[in-house]
Amino acid sequence: MDTLSNKESLRFVVPEAVLALTVLVAMGLGALSSGRKSAYVAGIVGLCIAIFTALLAFPEKAVFAFRGHFVADGMTAVFRFLFFGCALFTLVFAYLSKEIDERDAADVVVLVLASTIGMSFMAGASDMVTMYIAMEFVGILSYVLAGLKRESRLSSEAALKYVIFGAAASGVALFGLSYLFGIAGDTSLVAVREVLQKEKGFGPIALLAIVMVFAGLFYKTALAPMHMWCPDVYQGAPTPITAFFSVGPKAAGFALLLRFCVLTLEGTNVAMLSKGLMLVLGIVSMVSMTLGNLAAFNQRSVKRLLAYSSIAHAGYMAMGVTTLPAIMGGSADFVGFRAVFLYLVVYLFMNLGAFFVVSLVVSKMESDDITQFTALGQREPFSASVLGLFLFSLAGIPPTAGFIGKFYLFYAVIAQHEAFYYVLAFVGILNSFISLFYYARILKVMFLDRSADYTEVRFPVMTVVVLLLLAIPTLLFGIYFSPLLEASAKVLG
Repeated sequence: MDTLSNKESLRFVVPEAVLALTVLVAMGLGALSSGRKSAYVAGIVGLCIAIFTALLAFPEKAVFAFRGHFVADGMTAVFRFLFFGCALFTLVFAYLSKEIDERDAADVVVLVLASTIGMSFMAGASDMVTMYIAMEFVGILSYVLAGLKRESRLSSEAALKYVIFGAAASGVALFGLSYLFGIAGDTSLVAVREVLQKEKGFGPIALLAIVMVFAGLFYKTALAPMHMWCPDVYQGAPTPITAFFSVGPKAAGFALLLRFCVLTLEGTNVAMLSKGLMLVLGIVSMVSMTLGNLAAFNQRSVKRLLAYSSIAHAGYMAMGVTTLPAIMGGSADFVGFRAVFLYLVVYLFMNLGAFFVVSLVVSKMESDDITQFTALGQREPFSASVLGLFLFSLAGIPPTAGFIGKFYLFYAVIAQHEAFYYVLAFVGILNSFISLFYYARILKVMFLDRSADYTEVRFPVMTVVVLLLLAIPTLLFGIYFSPLLEASAKVLG
């Protein structure tokens, strides 16, 4: 790939520059007491412009921008749309939610957009410095977002736990990166790969260093054993922010994990390294799926239930990462890479949709206890039905998009034709069946249970439009998923 100077590289970050300008506008509007709510409008308009410029700036070929610190390729460009879409829906959720005070409107816009910029750089990081700064940039902004409800004890507790676990995970990852720097004598991930290709003697040290880096990325993606912050943060943060956490930073973590594996490990000839990483990722995947699904069973808080569910879904996606050629020692193709991206796109629609309905209920009832959803099918039939669709998709029931996402993940694993992968696929399929029980529990409460209070619940008309924008792709991609396959092919372009 060509390496471009800083000046030549500027055209590849125009969408991020648009978001940075939007952040400045939102800060100005926030300073005006009469224009705080208008910050949402500015943020949504800025994101729409950024999406348009991202279409124009789609790279024809992969290049190393900013003197090798950033990769401008199909993967960066396609993941950028995923991040921008997540941020766009988040701002709409926040605008419609009563959980976020109007005085915090500009803060939400500034923090969400700035975090989105950081996520874009996580997807394109090709240097240890860029990688770590982007991770910390997203992390620090996320800590502030988690504690946005200053008067809430749960929100303050969520922010504190997020900071503590985040600092520990970042420290471990940085320690691992320092070892890789010592091995290569350079901060470039490509330089590390070149050394590993030539020198087999670095196997044990490299394995330890990469596992440490993985630990930091496991924290970002809420994979076990770095998942412990997730339920408390999801419950304590405002629901629109929880929706953002469940998709945006998680997708960025997986994007960086994929990027790190491809740039650092592809073509390495250290057999012990490949087998060790395959085993680590496989065990983490199985533990995450099992722990997430079992812990979700007895949750009364729907936000905590979905938090544990997201840990399980991270475990499903980790299955795809174990099949990368970089992990398999060059003996596999990129079907797992494409499966992870496809699942992330599907996950965006179905998980944001589920959290949006929860946000609407919390705004009305001021609680996310599962009893607040009793007889919702009577009181608000449309929202309850759409939530049912999202839950079916999360469970992987056809003909929803969630089924297609899981199908490709399991296909990528089984296609390796090894005993370890057969066990991994069996655990994944078994956990998919287990998840049906707690998703069905919500459906039972909404449609089969009866409440003494038959007061109708009516949501604003705009919520119907937003729900349709999330529900239609969730159903459509379960039937016609060729666009997702084409987009996943561009990730590798």
